[in-house]
Amino acid sequence: MKRLAIILSLSSSPAFAEITPMDVIESWRTVYAGSGEAISYDSLQAGPDGKSVLLNNVTSVSIISDSTSTSHFDWVRMQPNIDGGILITFSPAGETVDVTRLSDGTEITTTARFDFSALALMATGFPSDIRYSYNAPQVTYSEITGEAAFGSRMEMTFTGVSGEETAITNVTESGPRVADFGEYRFERVEVKMESQSLIDAPSVTQFVAEHVVVTYRWEFPLTDIPSAPVALMDLPPQTDLKLEIQTNAISGAMSDNSPLGTNTVSFGHESGGLSMRFAHDQFRFEMVSLGSRLGMRPAAPERPRFDLGLAELRANITMPFRRETNPAPFSAGLSLNGLALDEESWASVDPENSMGRPKADISTSLSGLMMLTSGIFEGGEGLNGVDAPFFIPDLTVDTLRIAAGGAVIEGQGDLRFNPRRNDPDTDLPMAKGALDFAIIGALGFLDRFGRLTDVDPMAILGAKGGLGMFSSPTDAPDSFTSRVEFLSGGGIVVNGQAVR
Repeated sequence: MKRLAIILSLSSSPAFAEITPMDVIESWRTVYAGSGEAISYDSLQAGPDGKSVLLNNVTSVSIISDSTSTSHFDWVRMQPNIDGGILITFSPAGETVDVTRLSDGTEITTTARFDFSALALMATGFPSDIRYSYNAPQVTYSEITGEAAFGSRMEMTFTGVSGEETAITNVTESGPRVADFGEYRFERVEVKMESQSLIDAPSVTQFVAEHVVVTYRWEFPLTDIPSAPVALMDLPPQTDLKLEIQTNAISGAMSDNSPLGTNTVSFGHESGGLSMRFAHDQFRFEMVSLGSRLGMRPAAPERPRFDLGLAELRANITMPFRRETNPAPFSAGLSLNGLALDEESWASVDPENSMGRPKADISTSLSGLMMLTSGIFEGGEGLNGVDAPFFIPDLTVDTLRIAAGGAVIEGQGDLRFNPRRNDPDTDLPMAKGALDFAIIGALGFLDRFGRLTDVDPMAILGAKGGLGMFSSPTDAPDSFTSRVEFLSGGGIVVNGQAVR
């Protein structure tokens, strides 16, 4: 509490105060307090000028749920500049060891090593308002999880590193509150991941991202600065955590070996990004990808090879992230626009261009109530031994739209789920409610689809018969409606006809 009083007194003073290495150390401890993390060092050596310091054997420890993470540098040097700033440099070999204990008592160890020796970190400002600037030509990071025979390895290289960070303590009516925020920029990020198991063939994933920008903001109430790590079983109350990542081009591939050769999946996009935020007991996630592509090159000659293009992908979800006894609102959405198959693949199945090389659009939006049986940051077992991490008692399909080749299917409806009765066929909670659909252009689509190579004409007749049986025509040409009803006893009725 004594350190907390010092911070408060500095925060309320408007006078400029040249920061010292001890101010920087206290700033780190203050920011790390938000996650219960504690920083220690074996010794502090003063430099010949009496102002610079060398911290030896610097260690930080955090305990979150069932995981204990220990980070270490052999030394950290802090050298004051004539302008009142402090240049901070690190020993070449940094390391983080994360040990996660599973419910059966076994442990999974992940060891990460990183080289910050080329990083120039400059601190300026006031004791309670320190600004950091980062610059490095290159930073490397490697991570190993498990054993060599059934573990994984990841290597990352960050080129052209720059950024800014601010750590500030504000005095509010409810007490001191810490805000840590910043932006990091990387001209190029290269990633290589390898995994090996006792059953599956080894797999390798590699990708390169150009011009990556990472922004974040983390706010939390400051109650104390721990001298030893404090175990956290959940995100502390009144914490606000936000992260955004933007990239230009990404290009990569995933491959694994089989007796027939190498299976390869290629992927990438022209630009995109994602954001996530934990605040007010809610989690919000959004993702955008523009100019996406996916390619499949299987080793088996009988399996199809293709390339898919996607003009735009958007996804989002808002949901509770803490364990609750009462359901809370949630919503989710997904849209895939301009989904297209490559010309070579189309030519192999539609040499006469009967389908006209159509593109597809798929979109849906959902809302309802959700109850988490185990919080996102929690470890251990779920609520009352329930296996599923969440349960949705009420679900509304606000919109559902699939458009391809001149055909459009649109739907909406409401469903309620009974947690005390499971469907015998799916073993999921039994549903009650109805979904309504409008189907336009289906007959024309089936006629064109029936002209493709290797399409069985009888299958097309069966599809048309099913459309006539389970939907009703409208006054408009090639237009149908249908209703799917889920009954409380487990029965299912489609357009007035019982199918179960």
